[in-house]
Amino acid sequence: MADLSYSFQTVSDYSLKNTAFIEELGFDVFEISVLRIARYFCEAFDQPMRQTWKPAFLEAEKIFPAPFGATIANAISIAIDMVCLGRKRNFCYFQVNSLQANNVMTDEERYFLMTLHQIRRGKKSAARSYAVIVCEGPHSEDFLVAMERLAIITGDVESPIFK
Repeated sequence: MADLSYSFQTVSDYSLKNTAFIEELGFDVFEISVLRIARYFCEAFDQPMRQTWKPAFLEAEKIFPAPFGATIANAISIAIDMVCLGRKRNFCYFQVNSLQANNVMTDEERYFLMTLHQIRRGKKSAARSYAVIVCEGPHSEDFLVAMERLAIITGDVESPIFK
C-alpha cells in the first residue's frame, strides 16, 4: 500500500491564497456536510496521532439520519483515499476547527466537491474533468467511483455510470 501520510497539508487561517468563499459556490447542505466530514479525514492523514477519523464518523452520525451517517462517512473516507493515491502534490485543506473553515475552502476542496456536485446532477463529463484536476492526472477513475457511491446513497444516482 502506498504511503499516504504526507499527502495532505493544513492551510493556515491567514493564508487565503487559492481559496474561495463557500457561499458563492452554490453547494447545497449535503455537499457542505460532505466537506466537513472530508476535512476530518484529511486531518487524519495529515496528523495521524490526532485520530480525527473517529470524530469524522461521530459527526456524520449527527449530521445524517440513521443508518446513513457511518455509510456516508465510509464513502467519504474511501474517496479521500483515492485522492491520495492519485496525487503527486499535497492536497491543501482547512481543519474543521479552523477560524475560516465555515466560510472558505481551498481550490483542492472545491474541485473535490465539484466532482460530487456534477455527479449528483448527471454531468459525467464535468465530473470527470474535476476528478482529473483533484487527482492531478488520469488516475481518477477510482475517485469518481468513490464519489458516485455518495450520490447513490443519497438517491441522486440510481445506478453506477463510472466503472
